[in-house]
Amino acid sequence: MNSQKKNIRKILPLALLIGLAFFAVAGSDWFWNALSPITYKSLLYKNAGIYKVDPLLVAAIIKCESTFNPLAVSSAGAVGLMQLMPETAAELALEKKIDYVNSEELYKPEINIEIGFYYIQKLRKRYKGSLVLALAAYNAGLKMGDEWAQTGAGKKSGDELDVITYPETRQFVSDVLNAYTHFKVARKIKRLLQFKG
Repeated sequence: MNSQKKNIRKILPLALLIGLAFFAVAGSDWFWNALSPITYKSLLYKNAGIYKVDPLLVAAIIKCESTFNPLAVSSAGAVGLMQLMPETAAELALEKKIDYVNSEELYKPEINIEIGFYYIQKLRKRYKGSLVLALAAYNAGLKMGDEWAQTGAGKKSGDELDVITYPETRQFVSDVLNAYTHFKVARKIKRLLQFKG
């Protein structure tokens, strides 16, 4: 019994020190950036207010599409942070009256992110709020998104992944949903600890 008390006395200061260190670290920006490394936060939050889309959802898309590299170009020709196809971006920019001259504009984070936010908002409306179908259409195009929406009509949310016939699109949707969940958990923990950032 005495040896247990001695052990507790030895461990207690160490546990207290670890607890204090955790709260000191948890209050720092670098801790939260390491937990959920998101860049372009000011652009994400600005557009979230305009388009009523969670900035962490768009951050998850960017993470999966370009790993936050504004100069990324896919083999299919998708450009920038959100990997937008130039033709789609031009249509969306014209529709929303976003200042857009040509595909070179897609390398600018402010243009790419705004068009991407508008596109996600539009896809969510098109697929009646289904995040899975919106992400699938974002990745594979409207034709396939519409086909999967028809196939999955009446399915419960979450089961919609089963109707996506392209393995790479199913993987993309799954990756985005996982990243989105990760970012939301980090945000929730940060809020619980009442730190701002």
